[in-house]
Amino acid sequence: MKFQYLIIHCTATPAGRWISPQDVKKWHTKPKPYGNGWKQVGYSDLILLDGSRHQFVKHNNDQVIDSFEVTNGVAGINSISRHLCYVGGLDSSHKMPLDSRTPQQISTMLDILGEVLGYAPNVKIAGHNQFDNKGCPSFFVPTWLKQLGIPEHNIEWRDPFGYERYFKQAWKK
Repeated sequence: MKFQYLIIHCTATPAGRWISPQDVKKWHTKPKPYGNGWKQVGYSDLILLDGSRHQFVKHNNDQVIDSFEVTNGVAGINSISRHLCYVGGLDSSHKMPLDSRTPQQISTMLDILGEVLGYAPNVKIAGHNQFDNKGCPSFFVPTWLKQLGIPEHNIEWRDPFGYERYFKQAWKK
């Protein structure tokens, strides 16, 4: 299938808590009730707190999502999407979304965005919260992309759950 979306996620863990790729894989693939019971992890790539990148699923950097590249990030669009996740996304109470990306995570995320746009120049970039009513990735991706100067045709602006407004109000506090 044609690669149409790069979806940004967070692990929904407290800011600064070290989470390993093995932790994420267990959460996704262990049988219920200890995990989601999925055959495949939910993300293509994970950005750790120190900015290092872990690739869960090898992808061949082209404009097609091959069957071996499909992950379980957003139901209904996985066959046309890659999923990029950063460790963090919650405040210390474990209840409120918080854009807790470290400078190193942001740097790696920018590198990955540049890489993806290099081989898939028409891909749309979005946050998980633009497809599901969840705070993930704990910021409104289109606003951030616009601030970065990402071309408009690469920004997915859908906002059916009102997260642009939610995060705008959260930043004012």
